[in-house]
This record gives sequence, C-alpha cells and structure tokens, in this order.
Amino acid sequence: MKWSPHGTYLFSMFPNGVQCWGGENFERISRFVHPGVRLIDCSPNEKFLVTISPEPITLPPEGHPARASFPFTPESAGHKLVIWDIQTGIAVKTFPLPQNLEHQASMPWPLIKWSFDDKYCARMGPDAIAVYDVEKDFSLLDRKLVKIPGLVDFSFAPGGVKLAANRKNAPAEAILAYWTPEQSNKSAKVAVMQIPSRSVLRTVNMVQVSDCRLFWQQQGKYLCCCVTRHTKSKKTKFSSLQIFQLEERDIPVETIEVHDVVLTMGWEPTGKRFITVSQNDSPDVNPAYLMNNITFYDTETQKKGRGVLVPIKRWISFKTINNKFINCVKFSPKGRFAALATLREGKGAVDFFDLDFDGEKPKDQSNKVSSNAKFLVSRQFDGMTNIEWEQSGRAVAAWSSSWKHSLDNGYKIYDNTGSVLGEKAVDGFKEFQWRPRPKSLLTNSDKKKVRKSLKEYSAQFEEEDAMEANAELREQILRRKKLLQDWYTWRESLHAKLNDLHLQAHHDTGKVEVIEEMKEVVLEEKEEVVE
Repeated sequence: MKWSPHGTYLFSMFPNGVQCWGGENFERISRFVHPGVRLIDCSPNEKFLVTISPEPITLPPEGHPARASFPFTPESAGHKLVIWDIQTGIAVKTFPLPQNLEHQASMPWPLIKWSFDDKYCARMGPDAIAVYDVEKDFSLLDRKLVKIPGLVDFSFAPGGVKLAANRKNAPAEAILAYWTPEQSNKSAKVAVMQIPSRSVLRTVNMVQVSDCRLFWQQQGKYLCCCVTRHTKSKKTKFSSLQIFQLEERDIPVETIEVHDVVLTMGWEPTGKRFITVSQNDSPDVNPAYLMNNITFYDTETQKKGRGVLVPIKRWISFKTINNKFINCVKFSPKGRFAALATLREGKGAVDFFDLDFDGEKPKDQSNKVSSNAKFLVSRQFDGMTNIEWEQSGRAVAAWSSSWKHSLDNGYKIYDNTGSVLGEKAVDGFKEFQWRPRPKSLLTNSDKKKVRKSLKEYSAQFEEEDAMEANAELREQILRRKKLLQDWYTWRESLHAKLNDLHLQAHHDTGKVEVIEEMKEVVLEEKEEVVE
C-alpha cells in the first residue's frame, strides 16, 4: 500500500499489477496491469505512477484474445520498469532494467527521479544521466545523455529554486545535484545543474573522499552534501558538510568540518536549522560500546539596530548531546519540534525537543543563534523500527514492524510535545502510513482572515470538543441550539405573515428621554477603635 504525495490516491498491489483508489467514496478508480510488480512510486504532483517487476514484459501471441487489451506495445517487450499516466491508465514509457542491477539482491529505489513540477524525470546509467522531457512525450532532453564520468548518485531539488541571477518574477527552476568520486588524478566533485539548460551552476572539488550523501532542505533552498573523508593513512574517518545556498547570488558554499563521522542528518523542512547524528571513528573507541553524538546547527545572528537579531549565513553548532544511541532525526513538517529516535530491536526510545522554547537559554547553548533547544520528554518504545510525523506537525507515530522482527509489534501515537495520544499492540503488525494532506486552496488574503477570526474558530472547536467529551453536555448544547433555531424560524414566519398583510413591525422612532437615578447602598459597616 502507498499513498500519493498529496493523499489523493491510495495504491494497492496485487499479483497482476496495481489498483488505484480515490474519490468521495474511496472506490477503485483504475487498474495498472503489470504482472509481478514489486515496487511503486508516484511523481510529486500525482500525475504519474512508476512500477517495477522482476518479470520482463511478455506480449500475448498474435491473435490471442488478451492481445487487444494488453497495455504494452511490442517495443516494451523485455522491459521491467514502467511509467503510467494516472488519469488515463496508459503506459507512457517503459525501460529495461540496467545491467548492473539485474542480479543485485537489493534494489535502489526510486529508479526514476522527478523534478518538483513533474516536467522532467531522470534515471541514472553508467557514467550518465538520462533526462526526459515529460511534456514532449518523454523524449530524451536535447536527444542526448548528460555524460558524467564516474557518476555515483544524483537527485532533484524537492522544491522549485528561485535563483538570484533571475528576475524577481521569474518562475522557480528545476535543479539537479550529483557527485562523482576521485578518479585518476581527478578530485571528487559535487555539482549543481539547472534543467533543462544543463548549465552547471556551482561545483565543489574534494579530496580523500570515501562517500558522499545529498540531503535537500524540503523547500529546495539549501543542499547539504555530507562528505565522509579519510586521513592519508586511511585508518581514521571524519566528515565535512558542504552547504549550498541555492537562492543566494553565485550560490555560496559553506564548509563545516566535523571530527566525527556523520551517520545521518535532518533539515528543518521550512527553515535553515539541521541536526546531525555522528560517531567517533577513533581506533581507541571500543566497538562494543559505540554511541552517537547529536549536534544542533543554526545560522549565526547579529544585533542590528534596536536589538533586532538578523541572521547571517554562517552555520554554527549551538547544542551537543554526547553518548546516545539515537540514530534517526525527524523534524516536524511545520518546524520547531524534533523527534530523535533510537531504532533497534532492543531498547528503543523517542526524545522530543522544542527548538524555539520560550524560556531562559541554558548555559551550555550558544548565544550566537536565536534558537533555544529544550528537551521535553523521552518515551521508551522497545523494538521500535520506524517513526513518522503527521503532515500537520501535531502528531507523530512510532511503530514496531514485523517485517524486521516479531517482538512487541504495534504502534504508538504522540503529540508534538511527546504526550501519548494512543497505542496498540498488534501481532504481525507491518506498516503505518499517515495520509498526506493536499496543498491549501486558500489564498494569502483568506489565510489572513482566518488568523483574524482565530478566537471565534477556537470557541467553536472548544464547544465541539466539550460535546465529544461529555454526552450530557452535548445533549444540552444541542437542545439549546434547537430552541434558538425554532425561535428564529418562528420570527421569520411572523415577519412573512406581516408582509402578506402589508403590515410592518412597529419601530418607535420618537425621542427617548433617559432619566438616570443614582442610589447608594451600604454593603458593610465596620467600627474600629483607634487608641
């Protein structure tokens, strides 16, 4: 089962393909016939579905009754990777599986990567990236490959990038990043490319590189290349973070040297803060007791007139927590709150942090940043395997999946401060998925109106919550609402009768004489003896 990115569709797999569910009654909309399908993926704007099967496409013989309704053409014979148009159910493009992946035990997924607007898709091949123009029937962009010798990995920016070199009203750009390792007197390289022009906007060269991973900020404003490097003797490893600021002029890159090996990191989706999980690679450390270090980063601020803090683009660490088993960072989709999890078969836990705590800043945190990280609570969950935030940022779910082990399977749901909202142990529990929320249809002016009327809406919601919590109170509120509605109905019917008789309700418009009368009332008397 898999949700589409905006929650419009739910896809379920069966032996002969994929079924798509949706609509008001959540009925089956269409079927995509792809025998033996194993993995599926959806484009960011829900226009296309990608499926893959270990079984090559085999057409029925000519004259066979199934040939007429078979979704593939003779050109697709032997292919295993398919792109479908979700609206029409038609297979718009098929690909053979790359030779280097034919006999691999694990499959990197997704094989097809999309630009933020679904206008371009790309797949990686030996020393090249094939970029396809979706609006031109998935034809190869400029009819040629983007040749990159030694290519290891690439990814599109998840959001459109407003390049500083463009005009203010220019549309957001599709940006692609890739990296190559060191090869015969050539240094390793990370590059940022604009699509469809193929222009390389920025390149960073590196030496003594063991590995590199690309971490995009959700809006596409920042890209962090987490580079694992080694000493000349190759006995010790350490990391450096190369942060590309894509919306700044000339795309400046800041380098942060880390003495540990960074295992993973997480960006604040709508901000510039991030958290890293790192580990000391020193040979003196006992491998049986390896523990991780958690570091919080933010941009440095400076005072500029009347005490106003102005951010400057220089990242510094403002808080570090040492010797933890935490190995997963999950920021709230709305920012501010972060859940740091320990995912393993043994003792698991989730630690909740508020990065904008409104209180006194501890002495162990840097005063050079505006952030104030406050530890809220730690919740133990043994055997936890996954954790995921709900898109509103109000709740987070953690679960123990039987795909990985059979101990204490089930799920727990917390609010953004770590309070337990619900939990359930389920034998054989496999997966938990939040339904994504569609983008807001409200304009900026509509949102301003909602903010102005928040008190009114809050009172309405509090009344609904009270009704759900107390059955007697619910009946009382409903009874009062009915009596009020009956009175409104009676008054409207009376006005209608008066209109039929050509009579109007009497309104006294004469002068009104107001007489004010003041009275003094003694409420209490006290007698005190003064000596």
